[in-house]
Amino acid sequence: MAGLALTGCGGSGQDGSAAGTASASGPAGSLPDGTLVKAGELSFCADISAPPLTFYDPSQKPVGAEIELGDALAKSLGLTAAWKNTAFAGIIPALQGKQCDAILSQLFIKPEREKVVDFVPYMYSSGALMVKAADDKGIGGLDTTCGHRVAAQTGTTVASFLQEASKTCTSQGKQKVDIRLFAKDSDALQQLSVGLVDAYGTTVETAGYVMTQKPGEYKTVGKPYGQIKTGIATIKGNTALHDAIAKALASVHQDGTYDSILKKWNLTDDALSS
Repeated sequence: MAGLALTGCGGSGQDGSAAGTASASGPAGSLPDGTLVKAGELSFCADISAPPLTFYDPSQKPVGAEIELGDALAKSLGLTAAWKNTAFAGIIPALQGKQCDAILSQLFIKPEREKVVDFVPYMYSSGALMVKAADDKGIGGLDTTCGHRVAAQTGTTVASFLQEASKTCTSQGKQKVDIRLFAKDSDALQQLSVGLVDAYGTTVETAGYVMTQKPGEYKTVGKPYGQIKTGIATIKGNTALHDAIAKALASVHQDGTYDSILKKWNLTDDALSS
């Protein structure tokens, strides 16, 4: 699984600053000295390329459901949120290298990841397969992708599902799935848009957003697959920060902010109970 390397990039922030030494406190609790990469700031690594969760608006400001949630968590802790745009395939090593304090980027909670980071669960997600509405190339789901070109983002669970589907194809004497992997989810979608692949694997959330933005151009095929919890990841053993984020999440659940954010972005089906 991509992104599980234990190597890091040093002990400074992405802007070169040393780890913070001042404590931060807010309504959700307090953090000991040296907990944060930069004092007064809760920095998140995120691959800002997957609307409606994280993306850039026309003014290049990060927006989306996860951006709003991260901002709310930081505010609850009396901190300022900072966003570090990070390629998903290297997002866990970036955290371990202290380029950020936490990952908030639809990171699925999986056993192999739990060995190297700690998680605070915050919502559900499922996978989806999207094709051109005008010509689905005969693809009706993962089990009918044999011999087809399918794009996905490197290091994602969707890519893993495609690899398993390809193994099934070859075990049945059929052509393997021609999996095309890209650094950004938006790049994978672009491949479908220009006809260089036959299908695009992503999340239910992203697929729904794309089809809302471009009605009639795309459709999903087959059933959603692999429903799983997603979590905010912190460095293994950083109990103070993990617990503070968990308390902050409980706080935004209680005051209605969590439900308001998911409702705004049409993600209420993914809500995780407090």
